[in-house]
This record gives sequence, C-alpha cells and structure tokens, in this order.
Amino acid sequence: MFTTALSAFVRQLNCAAGAIYFRRPHAFSEQPIAAIPRNLHHNMAAAMVDSLAVGTLDDARWQAFLATLPRREQPSSACFAYLFALGDLGLLSLVKYDCPIDTELEQMLRPLLIKLTEAGRACLQQEELTAVHRNILWERNMLRSLIDATPSVLFSLDAEGRFLFSEGRGLEAIGRRPGEVVGQSIFELYAGNPDILDKVRAALQGETIFGTVETLGRAYDVVYRPVVDKDGCTHGIVGAAYDVTERKAAIDTLTAVLNSVDEGIVTTDARGVIQMINAQVTNMFGYDQEALLGQPIWMLLSSGHQPDMTIADMQEFIRINQLEAPGFFLDLEGRKHNGRTFPIEMRVQSFMLGDQPRYTVSIRDVTERKEYDRLRDDFVSTVSHELRTPLASIMGWTETLLTEHPGPLNDLQKRFLNTVYASAVRLDKLIDEVLTVSRIQRGVLRLNRSRIEPSLLLADAQKALAPQIAARNIQLQIEDTWPSEQTLEGDAERLAQVVKELLTNAIKFSPNGGEVIVRSWLDGNAWRLEIEDHGVGIEEEELPLVFQRFYRGQAARKAQIQGAGLGLYVCKAIVEGHQGKITLESQPGVHTVARFWIPIKVIPEGD
Repeated sequence: MFTTALSAFVRQLNCAAGAIYFRRPHAFSEQPIAAIPRNLHHNMAAAMVDSLAVGTLDDARWQAFLATLPRREQPSSACFAYLFALGDLGLLSLVKYDCPIDTELEQMLRPLLIKLTEAGRACLQQEELTAVHRNILWERNMLRSLIDATPSVLFSLDAEGRFLFSEGRGLEAIGRRPGEVVGQSIFELYAGNPDILDKVRAALQGETIFGTVETLGRAYDVVYRPVVDKDGCTHGIVGAAYDVTERKAAIDTLTAVLNSVDEGIVTTDARGVIQMINAQVTNMFGYDQEALLGQPIWMLLSSGHQPDMTIADMQEFIRINQLEAPGFFLDLEGRKHNGRTFPIEMRVQSFMLGDQPRYTVSIRDVTERKEYDRLRDDFVSTVSHELRTPLASIMGWTETLLTEHPGPLNDLQKRFLNTVYASAVRLDKLIDEVLTVSRIQRGVLRLNRSRIEPSLLLADAQKALAPQIAARNIQLQIEDTWPSEQTLEGDAERLAQVVKELLTNAIKFSPNGGEVIVRSWLDGNAWRLEIEDHGVGIEEEELPLVFQRFYRGQAARKAQIQGAGLGLYVCKAIVEGHQGKITLESQPGVHTVARFWIPIKVIPEGD
C-alpha cells in the first residue's frame, strides 16, 4: 500500500526519488518501509535521510526535528530535496531535479500527507495486533506442548466445584480424556474419596492446599489454589496434580526396608538436623516421628556426649569422636524421651545429595550386649583367677623337675617337661591378657607412672625376644635416635608390654629371614615408635577391626598363628591410658607398620 502511495507522489510531482520512514516506539526505522527506486544505493531521498542521522534521535530530539518540517534542501543547483512530517509517526522524503515543487502544489499535499499518516498508524496498529496474536498463539502452543509432555493434570473449578478445565497427559493413567469431566461436579465424581473433597472445600474457603491424594490406584502430588478477587471473594480453584505413583511406591518400599532393620537409621543434613528416621528410632528413644524431624540429632544423646552446640555440625561431630574409618561403631550414651540414658553404638557415614553433604547414622541399643559383656568378663575374670593357683603349681613343680634336684632326667623326659613348661607360660600370658582386658572393661586398669627411658624398653624387648628372632632368622634393625638425657613419664611395665606385643606380631607375621625395622625418636613433646615388617599384611577391610577384643585376622587364622586376639586391644588401652594414639597401616604383600605416639608429660585427668 505504501509503495503504491509513494509511487503516486513521485509520479504526480515528477520526482526522481522518494522514501517513507516510520518511527516505531522509541526507535526510528533505519530502513524505509517504501522506497523508489528500491535500490537504496541509487535513492537520493534515502541518502538525504541518512545524512541527517535521524535514527540517532531520542524522543525529545525527534519531536524537535519534526517541528522543523516541512524542509527543503538543495544539495546542488539542479537537485531539490524535501522532507515532510507524517504527524509524529514518521516522514516522507522526496527528491526532484531541474525545478522545485510549486509552493501552491506543496500546500495541496497536506491533506494527502494526513491520509498517509492515518494509513500508516492503522498499519502499525495492525502489525502490533498481529504480533500480539502471534505471541499469544505461540504461548498457547507452548503451554499445550508442556501439558501434553508432562504426566500432570491441570484443572480449574468454579465456586460450586464444577470442572471448567481438565487437561494433561496424566489423565491417561486414570482412564479419562482431556475435557471429559468439564461441566461435572467434583463432589459427585469423587464422592467416595473424602480426602480429595476435604482439600477442595478448604481451597474454596480461600486456603491454598498442598498434599498427596490417591485415586484409582494412582498417587498424585496436588496443589489447590483459590481464585480470589480484590474483595476477597473466592470464585473457584485452579490446580495441578503430578503423578508420583512410582516415586511413592519406591519410598514405601524403602520405608518398609528401613523399618525392618534392627538398627535405628537417621538421615541428617550437614548441620545434624534430622530429615528422616525409621521406626526403630522411635521405638528405641520413645519419641514420635514428628517430634524428631527437623531437630538436631544431638537430642538423642546424653548431655555428656553432646558436642559444643555453638560449633556442632556432623563434620565436627565426626572429628571430635575420631571416627577414623567407615564401619567403626562409636560407644556413646543415648537419652530416651523420658530422660533415661542407655548405652548405644553409633556409626556415621556421609554421602552427597546433589552438591550437598548428607549423613546416615546407624544406632544400636547395646544395653543387653553390655550386660552380657559384663557377665562374661566377670566370669572370665573369676575363672582366670581360679586358674592362676593350679597353673602356678604346675609351673613351679615343672621348673623344680627341670633342675633335676629330685632326680636325674633322660632326654625324652626333659623334652616333655620343656613342652609342659612352654605351654604353661603361654597359658599364663593368656590369663594375664584376659585379666588385663577385664580391668580395662571395668575401667580399673592402673598405670604406675615413673620416669623411663624408651631406649631401655627397646633393648629389653630385643633381649626378651632374642630366641624367636634367632629361630626365624629375622633381620632386626633398630633405628633409635631418642636423646640419652631425655626421659618419659609412663608405666614402664605396661609400655614394655606394648613394645613386646608389637614386635612379637612383626616377628610372627614375617617370613623366615624377613626384615623387621624399629624406629624410635623424639617428635616435639612426644615419643614416636614405628615397627615395620614385610609379611603377609592385613586387608583394608580388616584394619578398622584389629583393635577389637578377640579379633583375629584372616592371615593369622589361615597361617594357624597362635593368639587370642587380645594383644592389640590391650596395646590400644595402654597407649590411650598414656593419652597417646596407636594406628596400624598395611599394604598386603608389601608391608605393615604399627605406630604409636605418647606425650612426654602426661596431663592428669581433670586438669
């Protein structure tokens, strides 16, 4: 249309070129909507508009520019250029050669320019309506695609509960078609499902409702949102239902599995806030599930086992309690809802949920086991004491016979008596370990502290174990850099027991002719000792268990190496009684290193 109008102007006025420009909101179109000739490189009318840089004008400067129109320019003696305003909508540019447009004819153009302006405004309005319609159509198609692509149901109800809208692929699962229930009452369709109707009634009262509902064998997460006018009157409901049947089935299965476990299971966030528990936790501690969710896990512990609440989080809790390896259960004291305390074992394991750390806490009620342990320890202690008297007689009389004071012995008799004596010594050592364990369990293991020299402990251990070292042809290297003038505060007998036990293990598990290295040095204010062997080693999964009572590794059982599994347990108790720490590192087939450190000066408890 504009090209036709421009052609009429150019032809009637005998112009050489013309161009029509419109300014859309806040922006001048750099390209004319109509131009003659169409090739802008040969269009003097377009070139004149470009030279004026009209496209750079803001709204205020544009209005000021329009006030200067109409305008006539004469780029050369034979060229006349004209600019006419099309209201505030745009402008018309014309170029005529040889002679200017007659003034009277120029005045006659005004009505035509007004009509051209009105036509342009109508055209722009049509463009805007077309664009709006296109956007609405695009948004509707996008919404339709979204509804069809997700397993959801979108719906709306009027104030009486009649369906105005019902769409979504989720309808397929319950055997309905989109729009099938429009016009029907939800109170009639779901008369047998009071849960749904209660939520609808609450929403019609103006309350936004979230919840999970079940219908026709499917589960849905549903939101009911009231449509409220400015006066607060509810005119209906809009809602969305998302099919969560599979998710709910998975959660129900997981819940059933967790509830069948004998241990209490708690899931927390990084701050120790409880997010999930199983039924065993509520049974064990006497709380309702709702009372625990959202609360810190520390509320399940007695006051003496709770961390500093100003810095407490799960990572700090793990650090404080030295949970050094997965699978390690920590002895703590739980607190029931009624305030009663009881012994528990707790294990903390971390996992990532997205980029957020989460923790799974396993809790065991060990009240009965602790009682069984106490009874067993009492029994073992009693039996061990009772064995001591006859064993002392056996060892004493055997030693007497071996002296041959009662009479001479032949070689066979000596060999038999030496076997009896060696077995009695081994039994005496076992009884001593059992009694030590009993004292540890009862918390009455006493340490007789004095000033000692670690180098002497090493020398005594080497001397005591010389027969075993020689029998196995062990290559023993002792790297002792402990200062001769430096002493250590500790129980000499107990620390000697630790050194001998660790060195004995290294010898027992080394091959014949193997190498054992002992390193002893002063490290700041502590004595550090390492004993390294190159024997069979310990599997990684066994390392957290080696310091437990009566635990014997697979390698020891397979090689039929004698022992009751008490030595390392006793060593750990003695080292920790000196406020030290003992660890074991092993690479099967490469080496095993036992380490401990003990502070030079032991700080009395309570200081």
